[in-house]
Amino acid sequence: MKLMIQWVKRIIYFEYYSMKVFKYIILWIILFILTLFLINLYVLQDSKDTIYTDIDTLPEIKVWLVFWASVYRNGTPSPVLRDRLDGAYDAYRVWKVQRIIVSWDNSVEKYDEPTAMANYLIQRWIPKQDIFLDYAGFDTFDSIYRANYIFWISEMILFTQEFHLKRALYIADGLDIEAIWFATDYNRYQLESYNNRREFFSRIKAFLEIEILNAKPKFLWDPILIP
Repeated sequence: MKLMIQWVKRIIYFEYYSMKVFKYIILWIILFILTLFLINLYVLQDSKDTIYTDIDTLPEIKVWLVFWASVYRNGTPSPVLRDRLDGAYDAYRVWKVQRIIVSWDNSVEKYDEPTAMANYLIQRWIPKQDIFLDYAGFDTFDSIYRANYIFWISEMILFTQEFHLKRALYIADGLDIEAIWFATDYNRYQLESYNNRREFFSRIKAFLEIEILNAKPKFLWDPILIP
């Protein structure tokens, strides 16, 4: 009988502390999720509110930075990237921008998005000498940081879709780069919900890079002067 009572006490003791530990775990999970949402809110609120959607109202700035997006195997830009490049072409055509930097990944020989982006612009009669290729803009942070460090750009127009723009502006502001944005939401995209979910975690990454880690791009090399 005594042995049975001892086992009952142990079970009650175990269940009591198990529930206590479980409650702490749930609390920490809730706090963690809340922190992620607060970081997202901070990044969104910290960036500028002005969105340019009309080329005619866009200020004239020397350099335009076109961010990467997917390129198909045949070298054709995806719809998201095509809209970004078309916007750059429209701005160049009316002399709102003099030079264009196209930035993305050429980490392997068969994956050369900057060249595909440049070729698209050249096919639209933008002179090759006015297009500058960044082959190591592996993400938004790297692209903006390298535009300042490699190409000596202290002010630029960021040309991308609105779902991405506020994070890009937050990064530029954190790197003390003067930037304005132009939204290239010319069409609706099949992966809009995916892009929005991806941005949630990308904003957290940007926050850590700017506020916590004092991050640097994977590659930095000698500066290139844009005439």
